[in-house]
Amino acid sequence: MKKVELLSPAGGFEELIAAIKAGADSVYVGAKEFSARAYAKNFSEDDLKKAIDFCHERGKKIYLAINTLIYNDEMHKAVNLIEYAYKEGIDAVIVQDLGLLFIILKEFPGMPVHASTQMTVHNLAQVKFLEGLGVKRVILSRELSLDEIKNIRQQSSIELEVFVHGALCISYSGQCLFSSIIFKRSGNRGQCAQPCRLYYKLLDKEKKEIDEGYLLSPKDICLLENIDKLIEAGVDSFKIEGRLKDQYYVYTVSSIYRKYIDMYYEKGKITIDSADRQKLLLVFNRGNFSTGYLENADIDSIIFKKAPNNTGLFIGKFYFENEKLFLQTSYNLSNGDVISFRNKNFEEILLEINNNIIKKDDKRFEVKVDFERKKRLKEFSQGQVFIVRSKEHEKEIEKEPKMEKKFRKVDFKVWIEKGKRIKALALCDGFEVEEEGEVVQQAKEKKVTSAAVISSFSKLGGTIFEMGNFDAHIEDGCFVKVSELNRLRKVLIEKLSQKIINSCKRSLKQDVEISRYLGDGRVRSFNKSYRFSFMVDSLWQLEKLKKWCEALNLSNYEIYVPYNMIFDLSPYDNMVAYLDRITHDEDLKRVEVEKIKEKGIKKVLVRNLGQYEIFKHNFEIYFDFSLNTTNSVSLKFLELLGGKRICLSVELSKTRIIEIYKNAQESEIEVIVFGRIPLMVNRLKFFEKGEYLQDRNGELLKLIKTQCGKNEILNPAFLYINDKDVPADVLRFDFTGMNKKEMEKALKGYFDNKEIGLKITKGYYLP
Repeated sequence: MKKVELLSPAGGFEELIAAIKAGADSVYVGAKEFSARAYAKNFSEDDLKKAIDFCHERGKKIYLAINTLIYNDEMHKAVNLIEYAYKEGIDAVIVQDLGLLFIILKEFPGMPVHASTQMTVHNLAQVKFLEGLGVKRVILSRELSLDEIKNIRQQSSIELEVFVHGALCISYSGQCLFSSIIFKRSGNRGQCAQPCRLYYKLLDKEKKEIDEGYLLSPKDICLLENIDKLIEAGVDSFKIEGRLKDQYYVYTVSSIYRKYIDMYYEKGKITIDSADRQKLLLVFNRGNFSTGYLENADIDSIIFKKAPNNTGLFIGKFYFENEKLFLQTSYNLSNGDVISFRNKNFEEILLEINNNIIKKDDKRFEVKVDFERKKRLKEFSQGQVFIVRSKEHEKEIEKEPKMEKKFRKVDFKVWIEKGKRIKALALCDGFEVEEEGEVVQQAKEKKVTSAAVISSFSKLGGTIFEMGNFDAHIEDGCFVKVSELNRLRKVLIEKLSQKIINSCKRSLKQDVEISRYLGDGRVRSFNKSYRFSFMVDSLWQLEKLKKWCEALNLSNYEIYVPYNMIFDLSPYDNMVAYLDRITHDEDLKRVEVEKIKEKGIKKVLVRNLGQYEIFKHNFEIYFDFSLNTTNSVSLKFLELLGGKRICLSVELSKTRIIEIYKNAQESEIEVIVFGRIPLMVNRLKFFEKGEYLQDRNGELLKLIKTQCGKNEILNPAFLYINDKDVPADVLRFDFTGMNKKEMEKALKGYFDNKEIGLKITKGYYLP
């Protein structure tokens, strides 16, 4: 039986070493650029080479995450990085950008590609599409249930990777624009500012407060107790999140998952030791753990609204007695520990232990604190105490043998005959090297023995090798210096290591010509005779819009209509059907393609590649902004799929739009010029509890329910681009979640050239 892979994060070299020591089968790393964790230490090219060699020498795999969206002017650099990693022997690249994916599959033969979770792979049709392209592995969206994972496994042969531990995003990865739109730090570019970890109020329709807290901050996931279910479901790789975490986190989490993965394969079941669960809580958690969306997911089980940061491990309570602060705990605290005092509202005061506690008995410490902390803690009243950093735990990890762990067994064969050079072979995992030594002399006094030879060749301390079989052919009466035997061993090990490392290196027959993917640079002139598209989400919007277009005598337009509305309408030529951006298998099963055709619908707005798979043979295909088209190569890829219209990413400036527009060959370019940009989409039904989220600045973020019951959060400001020279063929007005007044203001503002009278933003379009 092929064992599931344990894949650990490595933000830097220390963390990589920790992961390998802890028993990870593979690690994933980022380079200095194009990493979805731009604020991790990450690896320079030299560091990357060392990391690749380090892993391969030890029989481990290493994957490079180039999992951000790429702009045209960056594509050369991104491909050069891949070329470097390819030649050095990287085991796979993790990719989000469709254009980069297209180039890799065309230009780098034998390079395994993993579709990043940033690709939002969440249905079987998407998986099958990527499998058909030649992608080796998909990293599934974290929103999938166990049954959904099983269904995908049963109907595909591609490798499946699932996150089993670490931070959970509240939005579907790859579809979150929250940080990007609000802070101009794009999560799709590895720069997420984590607005989901901020404080919000939940308001009803009348804008009355019904809840407050860190309402978008999920607990970290821990699927330790579900290891058996996930293995039995057919998952190929267990991924630990955490490229921003330190070596202690990486080692602790990796070693514990290693223990229970091995336990399952040895015993067929797992029994979790409470001490291991406590260690996981100690190194990082947010209000304990959740199992995410694996089973029975809801807001209350996933969100921890009291605090967004590390909770640590609960160790006891604190109280005041005669003006003295006491901590009641059986935990053995030591200097260097950091503890957190929390009140019932989970407000926090941190304290580092540094000769400031006095042990009174087995379960009670007196704590010396400064005046300011003491004053604040008195206001806390009685509360809980957590340890958020354990110096003893860190020391335990540092005590792990400094000597290199043994990863491979090496067999030696040695021939020693008088008058001939010593011949020695080393064999390991199919690799073989040899070395010759000095000419063997007749022994005058002390002759070499088999035990002496074995003793010399067994000295493998400080290497990754341990002795396997030893076969020595020694003629009687020979003399060999011990130093010569030691030299032979050392040279053989060095040769063997290098041969193993070199076996993973690759070469390219020719350089990659990026220019042929980016286009010939021809310039299309803006004809300014735009076509228009209007997206509606209700019948009243549709009726109002049709009347407006008639009154304006507008004919060059199309209306995007929700799938769940089209069967209640009379068909007309300028109707385009659309589904949600997120459509799980259960959602796609309800889509009746034949009935759409019978209704006379000829065009469909495709919002994920799974939808493309089910619509491609029957309809004219328009691709939406959710495909994250940010460069000319992605455009070319979607054109090759038959896309007649491609809506560009909302994370593009006018200058970048021009670069893509001028290279469009087979498609119309669409740009959204009005609408409330959806900041995020998630599977939790916030709309059932309230109508708005209010941020710290008093801004209202509207909550809406999508066709398939997903939850979208809309930007408070309206995107409005009234530039009359937009480099596009089609201009879109998105009326999702809008009322009549907002619709009217937008239409009158643009078409009658009036003040729009709404809070607006230009987004990325203008600096």
